[in-house]
Amino acid sequence: MLKSLLRERRRSSAVHALGILGSAREASFDRFVMLAARSFDAPIALLSLIYGDTQWFKASHGAEIACNPRHSSFCTFALDQPDILEICDPRADPRVAHLPVVSDAPFIRYYIGVPLRVAGGIDVGALCILDTRQRHPASPDQKAYLTALARQASVALEGRADLIQMGGRA
Repeated sequence: MLKSLLRERRRSSAVHALGILGSAREASFDRFVMLAARSFDAPIALLSLIYGDTQWFKASHGAEIACNPRHSSFCTFALDQPDILEICDPRADPRVAHLPVVSDAPFIRYYIGVPLRVAGGIDVGALCILDTRQRHPASPDQKAYLTALARQASVALEGRADLIQMGGRA
């Protein structure tokens, strides 16, 4: 329990330090979700940050959403995983079967997400793909590509924060 509380405090501090919450859309982050959606031929891709009880979206493809309660989130389960989280049938997974996006429109039937890991090994969010049709597990190449995109997005988040700290504009 204490370990979990410390991890959440570190996560919140790291997200806050990025200086990104509430910021406007940026083409550099939109590109990550567009490439992710295209590589999976999926209708929805999101770049989310988890801050306290909120999932905040820095970029989205195929969904217009700014934030979501964390308890209604797939991505919260992707955090602190050593690898990719893939759920091929959300209706059969007790962690997410109750989520409104599974039981109601848009009826999500597939999820794959990779943690956005910043310096210190802190997971601040996830780059994820969602689909309204059930899918087979992703290929090793798709998983490797999504992992590489998530690493690039993490570097971009930190680079943006560094630029702001030096007095530049994001």
